[in-house]
Amino acid sequence: MTAARTLAFTVLCCFALAACNREPTFNASSLPAYQKSLSEINARLSAQDRHKLQMALLTLAAGGSADYTAVALANPSSIVNIEALDGVANPLQFLDRMRSRIEGRTAASVIRGVADDLDYEISRVEAQTKGAEKQLAAFVIENSRFRWDRGKRVTSPTAEFSVYNGSTTPISRIFLMGELTTPELKTPLAMGGLIYNFANLLQPGAQQQVTVILGVPGGWTAKQLETIYDPDLKLTVSNVSDASGRRLLATNTEVLDTLRRKRDVLRGS
Repeated sequence: MTAARTLAFTVLCCFALAACNREPTFNASSLPAYQKSLSEINARLSAQDRHKLQMALLTLAAGGSADYTAVALANPSSIVNIEALDGVANPLQFLDRMRSRIEGRTAASVIRGVADDLDYEISRVEAQTKGAEKQLAAFVIENSRFRWDRGKRVTSPTAEFSVYNGSTTPISRIFLMGELTTPELKTPLAMGGLIYNFANLLQPGAQQQVTVILGVPGGWTAKQLETIYDPDLKLTVSNVSDASGRRLLATNTEVLDTLRRKRDVLRGS
């Protein structure tokens, strides 16, 4: 009898431990339920996994995988609030977009699902570009730097870099994909596109120093970047326009680059 009671007690303890170790899941039945479950999930995640989940949720809330930053444009300094759908316009609209993809799922499952979506989208865009990225190799970006001079009245950050035109075509505009990182973090601080219009055509064989003011709403002007010193800015040419304004590529490779980078972040360990 004692042995039976001991066995029963052991079984109950095992069930209790299993319940405690079970990963929390999303409850998307209502806005308060979603916010409560998100808080419980985030409490169990590392900083890196919280960033992955944030990226995945914003992608789903935006309604597509190509540009998760769209949801954050209205208030770039409050990404955490946007993730929780706290204080945003029409929060139930965003929750409706997300519900079928998160209901009853763990953070790992949601992240993996969005990464799968990105894999599919990458394959589709790669088929459209058909290797056209190689044509952009003639345009070289060097000495890229992210600056935010807090000692001056100008509060907008800037991207500084040089452009070399190694092609045979004068260009009037250049499109770039940027990624801002620091050695301390494995995931990017910001990702996004930049556009620069040349006052005079950049002729073949010419090089020009460029400064782009990052003053528009978006991830580049998030408040948390004000306290980051010496970040690394990587820029990749995604398209150029010729003298008549016609783009070299019908599809910007920045779309493909964005998808790849996001996929790599979500798949990363």
